Amino acid sequence: MSKTADNKAVRSLAAQSRRQLVFLGLVIFIGLVTLVAGFSFYQIDQAMDNYLRLEASKLELEVQADPYSQINRSPDLNVFNTWEDIPNEFRKLFLKQEALSGVVLEAERMNSRNEKEYVYLMFSNTLNLGGLYILDIEAASTIDALLKTIVEQTVVEASLVIGGFIIIFFLIIAWIFRHAIRPLNLLVDWSKSLKQHPNQELSVNFSIQELNDIAEHLLDSLTQIREFNEREQQFLKHASHELRTPLAIIQASIDTLQVRTPTTHPSHSAVQRASRASSNMILLTEALLWLSRQSTDEVQLNYLYPGNICRELIEDMRYLIEGRSITIELADHSKEIAIQKDLFRIVSANLIRNAFQHSASGVIVINVEENELVIKNPIDDDTLPSEPSFGLGLQLVERIAKKLNWDFEFQVIQNQARVRLSW
Repeated sequence: MSKTADNKAVRSLAAQSRRQLVFLGLVIFIGLVTLVAGFSFYQIDQAMDNYLRLEASKLELEVQADPYSQINRSPDLNVFNTWEDIPNEFRKLFLKQEALSGVVLEAERMNSRNEKEYVYLMFSNTLNLGGLYILDIEAASTIDALLKTIVEQTVVEASLVIGGFIIIFFLIIAWIFRHAIRPLNLLVDWSKSLKQHPNQELSVNFSIQELNDIAEHLLDSLTQIREFNEREQQFLKHASHELRTPLAIIQASIDTLQVRTPTTHPSHSAVQRASRASSNMILLTEALLWLSRQSTDEVQLNYLYPGNICRELIEDMRYLIEGRSITIELADHSKEIAIQKDLFRIVSANLIRNAFQHSASGVIVINVEENELVIKNPIDDDTLPSEPSFGLGLQLVERIAKKLNWDFEFQVIQNQARVRLSW
């Protein structure tokens, strides 16, 4: 049976770790560059404030030395003794109560030439001489260009430094990780050897205790599975051997009944069905014995028409659909082929019996080709099987198909069960 499931991408531990490290590196890189850019804006703003504070300190010292000296430094830097001395066009940009000592206030305005300007105002009274109001006017284009240049240069340099650091850091991490997972690779190689030589005793001697524990658990599990399989094979072998004698007696008795029962007798058809059932039981025990053997010797091939076998099985099992609204459509396009007759009959009987037992009302389609058998039967919504019943079970059919290198699959598509067996 082929079971459908959501297939997820499977990667090695190293590949998964590389993906996570690359993602982490990108996040760290973008975060640090963003942090550096933001810090650059902050530092530029602080540099302007510190420049004004430094100029204010120098001017206060000059006033202290000579109260009547000319203290204007440049056309863009103006000093006023009182709030009222500040020209109204600048004074209206600020509030007096906000002009605290050492605090730099910033505003924007359009000058008479319709050009954008940044206006900075700071009140300084560090020497307690009454204080000075320092007014600085800068062209916005100059400040913005300078800011852009500084930020771009800072971001480029920071990107190179951070990128180089991250590359070196992750190369070190990759080297450490490669050496860290080396014992896991040794465990994988050891498990492969265990699979290739299941009966060979392998030593458990890893340098990491946890890996030794895992290996010991694997060995214990393998031993339990091996012992279980051996018990199962012994049981099948002994049971099949024990069934041979009573089945031989049953078959001999049925043969005697066949001889003594005329073809016109009403019980003749029942004796025929019993004979075929007995023959199938004998074939089944032989198949179980064959499956229980470790030998891979090929089973004897017989020339036959697969369609004839299927037609005979349909008639033998027709009683399973008596009284039900079910019809059988057999499309026989088979040719004579060489195949393991007994095993083919067992597998086909299980497939046909399953279709008859679990089919809903409708048509069961059995299509026999030269190298393929396909059976389709309708099923009800409330009786959708998770795993169909195949006589002695799905395991028997799958094991026979697998050992003979046949392909077998089971599907449920739109309220229809479909099995396909190809050889």
